[in-house]
Amino acid sequence: MPLRKPPHNHNQLELFSALFTDVASRDTQDTLEFPFLSLSKKPRFKPIEYTSPKGLRVLVSGGEPYGIANIWDWDLIIWLLSQVRAGIEKKECVSRKIRFSARSFLMAARRAAGGSEYTRLEASLKRLKSTNVETTIRAKNGKSVIFSWIEYLELVRDDRGRLKEVIVVIPEWLFEAVSTNSLILSLHPGYFLLTGGLERWLYRLVRKQAGNNYKGWEWKMRTLHERSGTTQRFSDFARDLRRVLEKKELLDYRVENFRRNGEEWVRAVRTELREKQTVILKVNEADPINFLNLKTSTYEEAKKIAPGHDIYALESAWKKASLQNGIELRNPDFAFLSWCRTVANSA
Repeated sequence: MPLRKPPHNHNQLELFSALFTDVASRDTQDTLEFPFLSLSKKPRFKPIEYTSPKGLRVLVSGGEPYGIANIWDWDLIIWLLSQVRAGIEKKECVSRKIRFSARSFLMAARRAAGGSEYTRLEASLKRLKSTNVETTIRAKNGKSVIFSWIEYLELVRDDRGRLKEVIVVIPEWLFEAVSTNSLILSLHPGYFLLTGGLERWLYRLVRKQAGNNYKGWEWKMRTLHERSGTTQRFSDFARDLRRVLEKKELLDYRVENFRRNGEEWVRAVRTELREKQTVILKVNEADPINFLNLKTSTYEEAKKIAPGHDIYALESAWKKASLQNGIELRNPDFAFLSWCRTVANSA
């Protein structure tokens, strides 16, 4: 009896065990920039619909009884992606099919390992599994891709019925991103400790768009409202965001609001770079190295040259060595990339 050929990629996925500890938190640039998540702990059933100025579309839906995955549920995806990335950098065999200990995740996400947290984790897993995403982001030739944040879910319980071990399959869309240097970004270690949905969302957007640009980034308040995907009215959103901005600091970024031409704007700049503008200008007469001139594209190129390395740690070591050795640099970007090549080749 003739049999038809199996579909492409029919082979069973290998199982990857998430075992790495103290790994850098990574997330995809697309999920940092676009509204894929609910910002409220209350169940959200209204779909998130967004179209960017460039025509990229996002549609996120989730029905009864779980609703759409929220920004706290996403902690698990961040951790899973970080585990996969750590495996890639250690040249391990990684896969979209991941096994992990519930306790390991809770500890890494800096949560208490009590019974209620296991219950919350299980609820998060079910919301991630039941959330459906349709988007044209990274879909070739004008196509759309449709997937769930977790495509397969298996729960293993201990003798008391408490969640012990989990097996998930993440979508190809996420796996492709975490496998590509240019599609991921590291997050501040304190991200998991942010309590508010709005401040978590703002940090994620700032991390993507302000990045390491010494001039930072600016947005109109109304633009932020549109990009958040929130169900709040604009007036309520602006009021709540102002409360976040009152602190002036958001992890490693300086944030503030101001008015221009009758509109309210929000500005963010990396705190370290803001401090550099004061400190380096003071020493420039004796020190010809102007580190402020590093371009954003230089950081991206550095990630390609030295994959697996913390680019910001490399930058810090390069600056220190250059200053200690009294090196005069006419082209800081070229010099930093040369430093990265040297480090990568010696690894």
